[in-house]
Amino acid sequence: MATTSDRDIPASATMRGALVRPTRDVVVEQRPVPAPEPEQVLVRSSLVGICGSDTHALAGHHPFLDSDYAPGHEAVGVVAALGASVSGLTVGQRVLLKPNVACGQCLNCLADRSNACERLSWIGCDVSRHWAGALAEYFVAPEQNLFPVPDHVDDATAVLVECLATPVHAVRIAGDLTGARVVVLGAGTIGVLAVVAAARAGADRVVVTDMDQGKLDRAVRVGAAAGVSACAADVDNQLRSALGGPADVVLDCVASQGSLNQAVGLLRRAGTVLVVGVPAREATLPMPVVQDWEIRVQGCAAYTEADVAAALAIATDGGIPTAEIVSRTVPLDDVAAAFAAATADSSGKVLIDPRQ
Repeated sequence: MATTSDRDIPASATMRGALVRPTRDVVVEQRPVPAPEPEQVLVRSSLVGICGSDTHALAGHHPFLDSDYAPGHEAVGVVAALGASVSGLTVGQRVLLKPNVACGQCLNCLADRSNACERLSWIGCDVSRHWAGALAEYFVAPEQNLFPVPDHVDDATAVLVECLATPVHAVRIAGDLTGARVVVLGAGTIGVLAVVAAARAGADRVVVTDMDQGKLDRAVRVGAAAGVSACAADVDNQLRSALGGPADVVLDCVASQGSLNQAVGLLRRAGTVLVVGVPAREATLPMPVVQDWEIRVQGCAAYTEADVAAALAIATDGGIPTAEIVSRTVPLDDVAAAFAAATADSSGKVLIDPRQ
């Protein structure tokens, strides 16, 4: 049985929710309001971000989201109902979503690596549609996947915590960045937040590259030492010049064949490249250099509970440049137009308000 203040919601109630149909379109459909199981929470969505993984999936470029799914994994909302076993949250409480659901029992979970859970599943990135996403009027999540939002952190900032947790995780597993020279390839939302995360981790200089000048300008405004056009013929030389030498660490938020080759070429001996972006296809690496220079190539898969908590702490003390990142907020019924806007150059983060 669920406890709720607005479960005046009858068992037969329906709601609006988005559905991504890869290579075709994104639509709003009617579906049942989900009922929380004993250890789950029903959340009424307040704001939901459109992720690059969603726009890539819609275009048919995501390696794992290749059939219809209910999106929405960047979300903040209000607790509407509690499953019978939930004790740490209250109805009416504001929460943000950590969408990767871990089993808590496998070898990696027990080693505090829940992002690498052997049975990992994703709210809002699930083609089985077992975990429907938050891009709907309501969604359900396990209690442990919801983090209370401090009163002074607004909804638009809270939505970005999940985005920030990805580069927070990447810089953590990169090792000690104190005094490091860091390159960020790609200045979308994750790239811009990678600048924030690297600076927080103690990097001395962070330089960013992108094809879009508007994105580069934004990266500089939030703390990058320089932004270099990826279209420049001498881009690598410009990056090294801006850094004052080769990079210690490269955060590849593009993850293409070209960016991976570039990342390895920018590093000093024994440097590290973090593959942060989701590759659309297989790629090769210059293995003679990787071996001879002892280059570390590290995959980065989302985040753990500790990374989300660290990102939330940055948000709590005002460290997320929300005004620089969020470009617009639109109603749920305009989801198709919102996805189109989210793919545009210099678009920033597009948010959807499912209450409208």
